[in-house]
Amino acid sequence: MQKKKSIILFVLLFALVLSGCTGAVAWPGLSTSGDVAYLAHTSTVYAVDLKTHNLLWSFSGEKAGFTLFNTNPDMFIVPPVTTTDGLVVIANANNRHMLYAVDPKNFSAIDKAPTPAVRWKFNQAKGLWIAPPLEIDGLLFAPNSDGKIYVLDLNDGMPEKQAVRTIEVSQPGKNESRLWAQPITDGERLFITSLDKAVAAVDLSTYEVLWRVDLNGAVPGGVVLGGDGALYAGSLAKKLERFDPLTGAHQTALETKGWIWGTPVADGDNLYFADVDGYVYSYNTAEQRLNWEPVRPDASITASPLVVGDQILIATESGGIYSISADGKVSLWFQGKEKSKAYTTPVFAEGLTLVAYLDSDYYLVALDQNGKAVWTFSGK
Repeated sequence: MQKKKSIILFVLLFALVLSGCTGAVAWPGLSTSGDVAYLAHTSTVYAVDLKTHNLLWSFSGEKAGFTLFNTNPDMFIVPPVTTTDGLVVIANANNRHMLYAVDPKNFSAIDKAPTPAVRWKFNQAKGLWIAPPLEIDGLLFAPNSDGKIYVLDLNDGMPEKQAVRTIEVSQPGKNESRLWAQPITDGERLFITSLDKAVAAVDLSTYEVLWRVDLNGAVPGGVVLGGDGALYAGSLAKKLERFDPLTGAHQTALETKGWIWGTPVADGDNLYFADVDGYVYSYNTAEQRLNWEPVRPDASITASPLVVGDQILIATESGGIYSISADGKVSLWFQGKEKSKAYTTPVFAEGLTLVAYLDSDYYLVALDQNGKAVWTFSGK
Protein backbone atom coordinates (compact mmCIF):
# COMPACT_ATOMS: atom_id res chain seq x y z
CA MET A 1 0.00 0.00 0.00
CA GLN A 2 2.83 2.40 0.86
CA LYS A 3 4.43 1.81 -2.53
CA LYS A 4 1.17 2.54 -4.32
CA LYS A 5 0.81 5.77 -2.34
CA SER A 6 4.33 6.68 -3.43
CA ILE A 7 3.55 6.37 -7.14
CA ILE A 8 0.27 8.24 -6.75
CA LEU A 9 2.14 11.07 -5.04
CA PHE A 10 4.61 11.06 -7.91
CA VAL A 11 1.79 11.34 -10.44
CA LEU A 12 0.33 14.26 -8.48
CA LEU A 13 3.69 16.01 -8.50
CA PHE A 14 3.88 15.53 -12.24
CA ALA A 15 0.39 17.01 -12.58
CA LEU A 16 1.68 20.10 -10.78
CA VAL A 17 4.33 20.45 -13.46
CA LEU A 18 1.66 20.24 -16.13
CA SER A 19 -0.32 22.94 -14.38
CA GLY A 20 2.58 25.35 -14.77
CA CYS A 21 3.89 25.08 -11.22
CA THR A 22 7.61 24.77 -10.59
CA GLY A 23 9.83 22.72 -8.34
CA ALA A 24 8.19 19.35 -8.96
CA VAL A 25 10.19 16.41 -10.24
CA ALA A 26 9.45 14.46 -13.41
CA TRP A 27 11.27 11.42 -14.69
CA PRO A 28 14.00 11.71 -17.34
CA GLY A 29 13.54 11.13 -21.06
CA LEU A 30 16.01 8.71 -22.67
CA SER A 31 16.67 7.88 -26.33
CA THR A 32 19.55 6.85 -28.57
CA SER A 33 20.68 7.38 -32.14
CA GLY A 34 23.62 5.42 -33.44
CA ASP A 35 26.34 5.48 -30.79
CA VAL A 36 24.97 8.49 -28.91
CA ALA A 37 22.59 8.47 -25.94
CA TYR A 38 20.38 11.50 -25.31
CA LEU A 39 19.22 12.09 -21.77
CA ALA A 40 16.68 14.82 -20.96
CA HIS A 41 17.17 15.24 -17.22
CA THR A 42 15.29 18.10 -15.53
CA SER A 43 17.08 21.32 -16.60
CA THR A 44 19.47 19.90 -19.20
CA VAL A 45 19.70 17.57 -22.19
CA TYR A 46 22.93 15.55 -22.35
CA ALA A 47 24.49 13.81 -25.35
CA VAL A 48 26.73 10.93 -24.23
CA ASP A 49 29.12 8.97 -26.46
CA LEU A 50 28.32 5.29 -25.93
CA LYS A 51 31.83 4.22 -26.93
CA THR A 52 33.91 6.62 -24.86
CA HIS A 53 31.27 7.28 -22.15
CA ASN A 54 32.11 10.97 -22.42
CA LEU A 55 29.77 13.94 -22.55
CA LEU A 56 29.64 15.22 -26.15
CA TRP A 57 27.46 18.27 -25.46
CA SER A 58 24.66 19.59 -23.33
CA PHE A 59 21.72 21.88 -23.99
CA SER A 60 19.86 23.94 -21.40
CA GLY A 61 17.67 26.12 -23.60
CA GLU A 62 18.16 29.67 -24.71
CA LYS A 63 18.97 32.06 -21.92
CA ALA A 64 16.88 35.22 -22.16
CA GLY A 65 19.09 37.13 -19.76
CA PHE A 66 19.73 37.17 -16.03
CA THR A 67 16.83 37.34 -13.62
CA LEU A 68 17.14 37.16 -9.87
CA PHE A 69 14.15 34.87 -9.50
CA ASN A 70 13.46 32.46 -12.34
CA THR A 71 9.74 31.70 -12.09
CA ASN A 72 9.69 29.70 -15.32
CA PRO A 73 12.70 27.36 -15.33
CA ASP A 74 13.48 25.18 -18.32
CA MET A 75 12.41 21.56 -17.94
CA PHE A 76 13.61 18.76 -20.19
CA ILE A 77 11.87 15.42 -19.64
CA VAL A 78 10.85 14.39 -23.19
CA PRO A 79 13.06 11.83 -25.00
CA PRO A 80 14.93 13.74 -27.75
CA VAL A 81 14.20 12.67 -31.33
CA THR A 82 16.80 12.53 -34.12
CA THR A 83 15.52 13.50 -37.58
CA THR A 84 16.67 11.95 -40.85
CA ASP A 85 18.77 15.04 -41.58
CA GLY A 86 20.70 14.58 -38.35
CA LEU A 87 19.13 17.25 -36.18
CA VAL A 88 18.05 16.52 -32.61
CA VAL A 89 14.56 17.72 -31.68
CA ILE A 90 14.33 18.80 -28.03
CA ALA A 91 11.12 19.74 -26.25
CA ASN A 92 11.11 22.24 -23.40
CA ALA A 93 8.35 21.05 -21.06
CA ASN A 94 7.92 24.37 -19.26
CA ASN A 95 5.18 26.85 -20.14
CA ARG A 96 7.19 28.67 -22.79
CA HIS A 97 6.04 25.82 -25.06
CA MET A 98 9.26 25.73 -27.09
CA LEU A 99 10.35 22.99 -29.46
CA TYR A 100 13.99 23.17 -30.61
CA ALA A 101 16.01 21.44 -33.31
CA VAL A 102 19.73 21.54 -32.57
CA ASP A 103 22.65 20.66 -34.82
CA PRO A 104 24.96 18.16 -33.04
CA LYS A 105 27.74 18.95 -35.53
CA ASN A 106 27.70 22.71 -34.99
CA PHE A 107 28.80 23.88 -31.55
CA SER A 108 29.18 27.08 -29.66
CA ALA A 109 30.69 27.54 -26.22
CA ILE A 110 28.43 28.76 -23.43
CA ASP A 111 29.93 28.76 -19.93
CA LYS A 112 32.78 26.63 -21.29
CA ALA A 113 30.42 23.76 -22.15
CA PRO A 114 29.92 22.48 -25.72
CA THR A 115 26.43 23.51 -26.80
CA PRO A 116 24.83 22.63 -30.16
CA ALA A 117 23.53 25.47 -32.27
CA VAL A 118 19.77 25.90 -32.63
CA ARG A 119 18.80 25.38 -36.28
CA TRP A 120 15.07 26.04 -35.84
CA LYS A 121 12.43 26.40 -33.17
CA PHE A 122 8.66 26.30 -32.87
CA ASN A 123 6.50 27.96 -30.21
CA GLN A 124 2.92 28.07 -31.54
CA ALA A 125 1.60 25.41 -29.16
CA LYS A 126 -0.54 26.49 -26.22
CA GLY A 127 0.16 23.53 -23.95
CA LEU A 128 3.19 21.77 -22.55
CA TRP A 129 5.38 19.38 -24.53
CA ILE A 130 5.24 15.96 -22.85
CA ALA A 131 5.28 13.55 -25.83
CA PRO A 132 8.10 12.99 -28.33
CA PRO A 133 7.22 13.93 -31.93
CA LEU A 134 7.22 11.44 -34.81
CA GLU A 135 8.83 12.04 -38.22
CA ILE A 136 7.05 10.70 -41.31
CA ASP A 137 8.28 11.48 -44.85
CA GLY A 138 9.89 14.82 -44.01
CA LEU A 139 7.06 15.95 -41.75
CA LEU A 140 7.21 16.14 -37.97
CA PHE A 141 4.00 15.23 -36.13
CA ALA A 142 4.28 16.83 -32.70
CA PRO A 143 1.52 16.07 -30.14
CA ASN A 144 0.99 18.71 -27.48
CA SER A 145 -0.90 18.71 -24.19
CA ASP A 146 -3.26 21.34 -25.67
CA GLY A 147 -4.94 18.46 -27.53
CA LYS A 148 -3.46 19.25 -30.95
CA ILE A 149 -0.91 17.63 -33.22
CA TYR A 150 1.29 20.21 -34.93
CA VAL A 151 2.61 19.19 -38.35
CA LEU A 152 5.94 20.80 -39.23
CA ASP A 153 7.76 20.69 -42.58
CA LEU A 154 11.35 19.69 -41.85
CA ASN A 155 12.53 20.75 -45.29
CA ASP A 156 11.36 24.37 -45.44
CA GLY A 157 14.62 25.75 -44.02
CA MET A 158 12.84 28.24 -41.77
CA PRO A 159 14.53 29.10 -38.45
CA GLU A 160 11.12 29.91 -36.96
CA LYS A 161 8.89 27.00 -37.87
CA GLN A 162 5.22 27.46 -38.69
CA ALA A 163 2.81 24.53 -38.54
CA VAL A 164 1.71 23.48 -42.01
CA ARG A 165 -1.31 21.79 -40.46
CA THR A 166 -2.86 21.50 -37.02
CA ILE A 167 -4.83 18.37 -36.17
CA GLU A 168 -7.44 18.83 -33.43
CA VAL A 169 -7.77 15.55 -31.56
CA SER A 170 -10.28 16.84 -29.00
CA GLN A 171 -13.96 16.31 -29.47
CA PRO A 172 -15.80 19.26 -31.09
CA GLY A 173 -16.52 21.93 -28.50
CA LYS A 174 -14.08 20.46 -25.98
CA ASN A 175 -10.50 21.42 -25.21
CA GLU A 176 -9.58 18.73 -22.73
CA SER A 177 -7.18 16.49 -24.63
CA ARG A 178 -3.73 16.17 -23.19
CA LEU A 179 -1.48 14.27 -25.56
CA TRP A 180 1.32 12.65 -23.56
CA ALA A 181 2.48 9.79 -25.78
CA GLN A 182 4.31 9.58 -29.09
CA PRO A 183 2.01 8.59 -31.97
CA ILE A 184 2.63 5.55 -34.16
CA THR A 185 1.77 4.94 -37.80
CA ASP A 186 0.94 2.01 -40.06
CA GLY A 187 1.90 4.06 -43.14
CA GLU A 188 -1.63 5.28 -43.85
CA ARG A 189 -2.92 6.33 -40.45
CA LEU A 190 -1.56 8.04 -37.37
CA PHE A 191 -2.68 6.61 -34.03
CA ILE A 192 -2.69 8.76 -30.90
CA THR A 193 -3.83 8.45 -27.29
CA SER A 194 -4.93 11.15 -24.86
CA LEU A 195 -5.52 11.76 -21.19
CA ASP A 196 -9.16 12.61 -21.90
CA LYS A 197 -9.76 8.84 -22.11
CA ALA A 198 -9.55 8.43 -25.87
CA VAL A 199 -7.70 6.70 -28.69
CA ALA A 200 -7.93 8.20 -32.18
CA ALA A 201 -6.80 7.54 -35.75
CA VAL A 202 -5.85 10.29 -38.25
CA ASP A 203 -5.73 9.90 -42.03
CA LEU A 204 -2.20 10.88 -43.11
CA SER A 205 -3.38 11.99 -46.55
CA THR A 206 -6.21 14.29 -45.41
CA TYR A 207 -5.27 14.94 -41.73
CA GLU A 208 -8.87 14.15 -40.79
CA VAL A 209 -9.73 12.23 -37.64
CA LEU A 210 -11.06 8.90 -38.97
CA TRP A 211 -12.29 7.61 -35.65
CA ARG A 212 -12.09 8.40 -31.98
CA VAL A 213 -13.01 5.96 -29.23
CA ASP A 214 -13.77 7.16 -25.71
CA LEU A 215 -12.74 4.82 -22.92
CA ASN A 216 -13.36 4.68 -19.18
CA GLY A 217 -9.90 5.81 -18.16
CA ALA A 218 -7.10 8.15 -19.21
CA VAL A 219 -4.44 6.78 -21.57
CA PRO A 220 -1.04 8.25 -20.63
CA GLY A 221 0.91 5.67 -22.66
CA GLY A 222 0.90 5.09 -26.40
CA VAL A 223 -0.58 2.42 -28.63
CA VAL A 224 1.13 -0.53 -30.27
CA LEU A 225 0.31 -2.71 -33.27
CA GLY A 226 0.18 -6.34 -32.17
CA GLY A 227 1.24 -9.37 -34.16
CA ASP A 228 -2.41 -10.02 -34.99
CA GLY A 229 -2.71 -6.65 -36.76
CA ALA A 230 -4.86 -5.14 -34.00
CA LEU A 231 -4.09 -1.98 -32.08
CA TYR A 232 -3.56 -2.22 -28.32
CA ALA A 233 -3.51 0.40 -25.55
CA GLY A 234 -3.63 0.32 -21.77
CA SER A 235 -5.47 2.81 -19.57
CA LEU A 236 -5.97 4.02 -16.03
CA ALA A 237 -9.25 2.07 -16.09
CA LYS A 238 -7.07 -1.01 -15.43
CA LYS A 239 -7.74 -2.47 -18.86
CA LEU A 240 -5.85 -3.51 -21.97
CA GLU A 241 -8.00 -2.50 -24.94
CA ARG A 242 -7.95 -4.02 -28.45
CA PHE A 243 -8.90 -1.91 -31.51
CA ASP A 244 -9.53 -2.47 -35.19
CA PRO A 245 -7.11 0.02 -36.83
CA LEU A 246 -9.55 0.65 -39.70
CA THR A 247 -12.76 1.31 -37.80
CA GLY A 248 -11.84 1.82 -34.15
CA ALA A 249 -14.16 -1.00 -33.09
CA HIS A 250 -12.80 -2.16 -29.77
CA GLN A 251 -13.17 -4.58 -26.91
CA THR A 252 -11.45 -5.15 -23.60
CA ALA A 253 -8.71 -7.70 -24.08
CA LEU A 254 -7.70 -7.99 -20.43
CA GLU A 255 -8.47 -6.47 -17.04
CA THR A 256 -5.43 -5.71 -14.92
CA LYS A 257 -4.71 -5.28 -11.23
CA GLY A 258 -3.59 -1.63 -11.49
CA TRP A 259 -3.36 1.38 -13.79
CA ILE A 260 -1.45 0.80 -17.02
CA TRP A 261 0.86 3.79 -17.41
CA GLY A 262 3.44 2.79 -20.04
CA THR A 263 3.08 1.71 -23.65
CA PRO A 264 2.76 -2.04 -24.28
CA VAL A 265 5.59 -3.64 -26.23
CA ALA A 266 4.97 -6.12 -29.05
CA ASP A 267 7.30 -9.04 -29.73
CA GLY A 268 5.85 -11.40 -32.30
CA ASP A 269 2.51 -12.66 -31.00
CA ASN A 270 3.25 -11.46 -27.48
CA LEU A 271 2.54 -8.16 -25.75
CA TYR A 272 4.45 -7.18 -22.64
CA PHE A 273 3.26 -4.42 -20.31
CA ALA A 274 3.10 -3.50 -16.63
CA ASP A 275 0.89 -1.62 -14.18
CA VAL A 276 1.57 0.84 -11.36
CA ASP A 277 0.77 -1.83 -8.78
CA GLY A 278 3.98 -3.47 -9.97
CA TYR A 279 2.59 -6.40 -11.98
CA VAL A 280 4.04 -7.49 -15.32
CA TYR A 281 1.92 -9.16 -17.98
CA SER A 282 2.62 -11.31 -21.03
CA TYR A 283 -0.38 -11.49 -23.36
CA ASN A 284 -0.62 -13.71 -26.43
CA THR A 285 -2.48 -11.77 -29.14
CA ALA A 286 -2.95 -14.81 -31.43
CA GLU A 287 -4.69 -16.84 -28.74
CA GLN A 288 -5.98 -13.83 -26.75
CA ARG A 289 -4.83 -15.14 -23.40
CA LEU A 290 -2.10 -14.61 -20.82
CA ASN A 291 1.06 -16.64 -21.31
CA TRP A 292 1.55 -16.79 -17.54
CA GLU A 293 -0.02 -15.31 -14.45
CA PRO A 294 1.10 -11.73 -13.79
CA VAL A 295 4.31 -11.46 -11.78
CA ARG A 296 5.28 -8.69 -9.37
CA PRO A 297 9.05 -8.03 -9.13
CA ASP A 298 8.94 -5.61 -6.18
CA ALA A 299 7.48 -2.12 -6.72
CA SER A 300 5.39 0.21 -8.88
CA ILE A 301 6.15 0.33 -12.61
CA THR A 302 5.60 3.27 -14.97
CA ALA A 303 8.16 2.26 -17.60
CA SER A 304 7.50 0.04 -20.58
CA PRO A 305 9.26 -3.32 -20.74
CA LEU A 306 12.40 -3.75 -22.83
CA VAL A 307 12.79 -7.00 -24.78
CA VAL A 308 16.44 -8.01 -25.18
CA GLY A 309 16.94 -11.43 -26.73
CA ASP A 310 14.95 -13.98 -24.77
CA GLN A 311 14.46 -11.84 -21.67
CA ILE A 312 12.10 -9.02 -20.71
CA LEU A 313 13.71 -6.26 -18.66
CA ILE A 314 11.64 -4.17 -16.26
CA ALA A 315 12.60 -1.00 -14.38
CA THR A 316 10.78 -0.47 -11.08
CA GLU A 317 10.28 2.45 -8.73
CA SER A 318 12.68 0.81 -6.25
CA GLY A 319 15.55 1.26 -8.69
CA GLY A 320 15.68 -2.44 -9.45
CA ILE A 321 16.04 -3.78 -12.98
CA TYR A 322 14.46 -7.22 -13.23
CA SER A 323 14.82 -9.91 -15.86
CA ILE A 324 11.78 -12.02 -16.69
CA SER A 325 12.18 -15.18 -18.72
CA ALA A 326 9.85 -16.37 -21.47
CA ASP A 327 8.06 -18.60 -18.95
CA GLY A 328 7.57 -15.82 -16.38
CA LYS A 329 10.42 -16.47 -13.96
CA VAL A 330 11.68 -13.27 -12.28
CA SER A 331 15.21 -12.46 -11.17
CA LEU A 332 16.91 -9.27 -10.01
CA TRP A 333 19.25 -8.24 -12.85
CA PHE A 334 20.63 -4.98 -11.44
CA GLN A 335 19.95 -2.85 -8.38
CA GLY A 336 20.45 0.90 -8.41
CA LYS A 337 21.89 2.89 -5.53
CA GLU A 338 19.99 3.05 -2.26
CA LYS A 339 16.87 5.25 -2.57
CA SER A 340 17.35 5.57 -6.34
CA LYS A 341 14.25 5.35 -8.53
CA ALA A 342 13.73 4.16 -12.11
CA TYR A 343 10.62 5.42 -13.88
CA THR A 344 12.02 5.69 -17.42
CA THR A 345 11.91 2.87 -19.98
CA PRO A 346 15.42 1.39 -20.45
CA VAL A 347 16.98 1.55 -23.93
CA PHE A 348 19.18 -1.02 -25.66
CA ALA A 349 22.01 0.31 -27.86
CA GLU A 350 25.52 -0.77 -28.88
CA GLY A 351 25.13 -4.03 -26.95
CA LEU A 352 24.32 -2.20 -23.70
CA THR A 353 21.15 -1.62 -21.70
CA LEU A 354 20.89 2.00 -20.60
CA VAL A 355 18.94 2.91 -17.48
CA ALA A 356 18.15 6.46 -16.31
CA TYR A 357 17.82 7.13 -12.59
CA LEU A 358 16.46 9.70 -10.19
CA ASP A 359 17.76 10.21 -6.65
CA SER A 360 21.07 8.58 -7.47
CA ASP A 361 24.67 9.78 -7.64
CA TYR A 362 24.59 9.03 -11.36
CA TYR A 363 21.99 9.93 -14.01
CA LEU A 364 22.66 7.02 -16.36
CA VAL A 365 24.14 3.54 -16.10
CA ALA A 366 25.14 1.19 -18.93
CA LEU A 367 24.71 -2.52 -18.23
CA ASP A 368 26.24 -5.48 -20.06
CA GLN A 369 24.41 -8.65 -21.10
CA ASN A 370 24.74 -10.01 -17.56
CA GLY A 371 23.34 -6.93 -15.86
CA LYS A 372 26.69 -5.65 -14.62
CA ALA A 373 27.48 -1.92 -14.71
CA VAL A 374 30.03 -1.09 -17.40
CA TRP A 375 30.01 2.67 -16.87
CA THR A 376 27.94 5.44 -15.36
CA PHE A 377 27.25 9.05 -16.30
CA SER A 378 26.79 11.65 -13.56
CA GLY A 379 25.84 14.66 -15.69
CA LYS A 380 29.37 16.02 -16.10
